[in-house]
Amino acid sequence: MNRWFKQKLGRDLMVVLYSFLALALVGSMIMYTYMQERVAENEQRLEDVDERIERLNTLWDEWQGAQYDARGYLLFGDPELLDLARTKENEFQQEINWFKSVVQTKQGEIFAEDLQQFHDFYFGVILPVTTEYGQLRAEGEITETTINPETILTLSTAERLIAQGAVPYDSERGIDTLGPIQQIETALADYKTLMDSEKQKVYDSWKLNNDILQFLWIASILSFAALILLVIQPFLRRQTQLISRLSVASDRLLKGEIVDMSDQMDREDEIGTMSRSFNKMAETLRDNERHLIEKNHELQAQQEELIAQQEELQAQQQELEEILEQTQQNEQHLAYRNELTETLAARDSLTAYPEIIEKLVAITDSEVGALVFVDATGSFSITSHGLNETLTRQLLDSENSVLTRAMTLRTTVHSSKQVASDHPLPYPYYMYETAVPVHDPTDDSIIAFIYLVRYKDRFTQTQMGDIMSFARQLSLSLLRMRLFEEMTREKGKTERILDSIREAVIYVEHSTDDVFVNRPLYEMFPELDEITSRELAELSWNEWRETISTTVDQEDDFMKYTDRLFTDDFPHDSVSFSIRKGEMNLQMYAERIVVGGLSKGTLLVFRDITSETEAERLKSEFISTISHELRTPLSSIYGFTELMVKKQLPNEKQAKYLQTIHAETERLTHLVNDFLDVQRMEAGSQMYDREQLDIEPIVRDMMTFYEASSLKHQFEVIATDDRPYELFADCQKFKQLMSNLLSNAVKYSPRGGKITVELGHHDQSVSIKVKDQGIGIPSDALDRLFDKFYRVDNSDSREIGGTGLGLPICQEIVRGHAGQIHVESVQHQGSTFTVVIPSYEYAVREQETTTA
Repeated sequence: MNRWFKQKLGRDLMVVLYSFLALALVGSMIMYTYMQERVAENEQRLEDVDERIERLNTLWDEWQGAQYDARGYLLFGDPELLDLARTKENEFQQEINWFKSVVQTKQGEIFAEDLQQFHDFYFGVILPVTTEYGQLRAEGEITETTINPETILTLSTAERLIAQGAVPYDSERGIDTLGPIQQIETALADYKTLMDSEKQKVYDSWKLNNDILQFLWIASILSFAALILLVIQPFLRRQTQLISRLSVASDRLLKGEIVDMSDQMDREDEIGTMSRSFNKMAETLRDNERHLIEKNHELQAQQEELIAQQEELQAQQQELEEILEQTQQNEQHLAYRNELTETLAARDSLTAYPEIIEKLVAITDSEVGALVFVDATGSFSITSHGLNETLTRQLLDSENSVLTRAMTLRTTVHSSKQVASDHPLPYPYYMYETAVPVHDPTDDSIIAFIYLVRYKDRFTQTQMGDIMSFARQLSLSLLRMRLFEEMTREKGKTERILDSIREAVIYVEHSTDDVFVNRPLYEMFPELDEITSRELAELSWNEWRETISTTVDQEDDFMKYTDRLFTDDFPHDSVSFSIRKGEMNLQMYAERIVVGGLSKGTLLVFRDITSETEAERLKSEFISTISHELRTPLSSIYGFTELMVKKQLPNEKQAKYLQTIHAETERLTHLVNDFLDVQRMEAGSQMYDREQLDIEPIVRDMMTFYEASSLKHQFEVIATDDRPYELFADCQKFKQLMSNLLSNAVKYSPRGGKITVELGHHDQSVSIKVKDQGIGIPSDALDRLFDKFYRVDNSDSREIGGTGLGLPICQEIVRGHAGQIHVESVQHQGSTFTVVIPSYEYAVREQETTTA
């Protein structure tokens, strides 16, 4: 066992520590368990004592309450106090039962028996006697002001209880009530004193347990401190001394001194292992030192040989660097060629001219260069790289420049010349130039020149071959860009043409399934504006069709027609439908676009026929209305004339029939005149015989006429002030205007009501308001009320006849007098037509100004 301790450093210390910790842990657990039991026991005792004291207080309160209620009943005779005293009996008995159930000592058992005896005495003797005494006193049989014991003994309840032996007597042979009360009060006080004593014992036990716990914790701390001072500290001091000795020996070994740790090699712990390893390391270092000295002489000979080899490698490295530089240069030129080819093939080559000439200069090892473009007039435009203003001017303006000669000869021109010694260029001896023409592939005309300059030496055949190749590529690139610009321009022209036409167009390309639309389609279907431009660009034809079909009212007809577009059953007819619940009527037809005998695409056209449909509807309504309006008077005229021709009638009937024929003829005349007036007004040929006109008497006369002819209505004229209401107007047309407005007011007030004409002055005009209390006008019909032949389509107005020309004629008359007319109406409440015409003074002044 002793050897096992010596094999590992610190095993003895760990055994001591673990033993101490185990004892401390076991002791702590025992102490914790003991303290928990004591605490739980004290808490249980304390809760029991507190509950007994609380119930004792409750018992005392119940008894005092019952006593006070019984005394109050005797004093005041209040039955409610007696009832309260009786209710205390059950509560008093419940508390007594609890004390009986928790009896633990002889003293507690005696206390519970005393409580029960007192309960039986008080609620079985005192309270019944008190009840009977109070009742007799309330009934007037007992009139004494104070309670007489002798009177109480005469009560039937008292006699019964005396006979049973349940009533104790005092020294004066009266009922003894004071003795039991004093006895129970003494019992309650003694029991409370006992409970207070028990509670104090619990507190004392608790304090004793706390003192024991504190003593044990202090003893534990002192034991741990003793362990550290007596065991751990000496152990650590011994180990530290051994480690310090090893550290000193290591320093001496580094300095080359001889070190011996053999005195510690017999130890079996980590220190012994480290000592043995240290001695072996010292011997190994001494052997290595001898070996290194021998090796050093050998390495010196090898070093001299390596120096010679290094010089040879440096020469080879220099040669490889030159080869690498040439390879990188070739790779750079190849990269430039690829970039130049990509640039020429790109769509935006026209914007990459500086990049093109820069790469061309780099590929040919030139110093400067330029692209010189020639337009149809022979003018030059230049894009240069490294070309200063002087060389640019000489190149373009000099008659002897290579550019001029190449332009004249239409071929490649080379030139070499000596440069002045004060020239700022880096090679002041010779300048080698070349100008290579770029031909248009279509007509072989020159469209540009490639101009390059070198100062080292002439251009090689390889470099000239590259330049000629790039000239051909540039020619093709320019041709391609020109074609692309023409295509873009034609495409833009086509888009503008499609956007300018009124019809909405959808074009489907067969080869790519691309869909193209024009701007009127978005105006016709505003639902498309809710879709982003990117989403629209990605929509297929079927998605376009589904989107549009959601707005079509006759969706089945639309889908059947479009299903035939890409089949052999191509529709050559058109289809009509409405969208957005009749908001707009459209006609759709399709055409195939054939190029070179091949079908390239399908064109779908949407034409807005809303106005045409509405015109057709109005035409039908007009024909129906005119037929009805003409047939009624013609039938009357035909019937009465037939009677007069075939029968011999009295003069009175003939006169009556002729009067009817005259009235119907006059009605036909008014109808024809309305048509003629509308036609003249639309043609702008309506003439007005204007004069100074006071309209108030005219309005009053017309109101008198309508008042005589309509018994259901009340008519009133309101003049807002006393000034004359004068217009510069045609009298007959004004009467026609008022007649139409008043007849409408009467006609569209079939149940009668009040019709008012209000005259007023407003700034430089006169206003006329015609109000009725008729059926009114729907709000959705107000905008079209003054359209020719338009009649409100509802059940109220359908029964009322008319041609739909009265209000359009009114509007044209008002406009002919430079005025305005508008209407305000609430359905089933009435309408107000307001006419505003310039006053006489203003109209005359305006006419004089225009004439001047």
